Amino acid sequence: MKQQSLDLEFQNFIEMKDMQSCSFFEEIHERVNNFLSSDELSLVFFGKEDLAKSFFFFALHNLLSKKFNCLYHSSKEKNDFLFLKNTKTEIIFLDSYNNLFGFEEGEKKLFDLFNLSKEQKIKLIFNNSIEKSQKIDLKDLESRLSSSLQLNFPDLSDEDKKIIVLNFMKKRGLILNNRSIDFIINRYSRSLNDLIELSYKLDKISLIEKKNITIPLIKKFINL
Repeated sequence: MKQQSLDLEFQNFIEMKDMQSCSFFEEIHERVNNFLSSDELSLVFFGKEDLAKSFFFFALHNLLSKKFNCLYHSSKEKNDFLFLKNTKTEIIFLDSYNNLFGFEEGEKKLFDLFNLSKEQKIKLIFNNSIEKSQKIDLKDLESRLSSSLQLNFPDLSDEDKKIIVLNFMKKRGLILNNRSIDFIINRYSRSLNDLIELSYKLDKISLIEKKNITIPLIKKFINL
């Protein structure tokens, strides 16, 4: 399961409190707050923990939207930034920005966004997609991005993954106890993407069979 498969309707319900117990939260949260209180205008989320950083990215957007005029834009959906010219936006969240790399028009639009940010003092928060190329042809754009603050998400512990998955499922009205999630991590996969994908499937199978999600049901579903 790729990060892109998270639907926008669900993203709107991801909250900071869902990750507060994670080992990475305090450091990442502090660095974001430092960025918000500084004169820096651009912050880039990157790292191989694609889904975890995307959860944090959307949680941050949902939180700051309560205090600031925020705008969310995904470059995998549309690449036209012209609508920003007259915006009163204070913070722009650009998801999968590196979808614009590798073709002239896309990179020019991203460079223009940096110029708009500087002119109007709009803060930019970028979230990359590890599924896409990181190669930039436009040197001026490469310079702007390299001068942005970089926030690298660390590898997750099993406990971090449990916290995220359990809260993810809770948002969907599903209850999974610690014994069941431990069983899944030890017998199925330690990949957060795999765990989230499995939770979608367990959601469906529990509705079809009208049963709670238990270890016997999990065993049956993953053929153990």
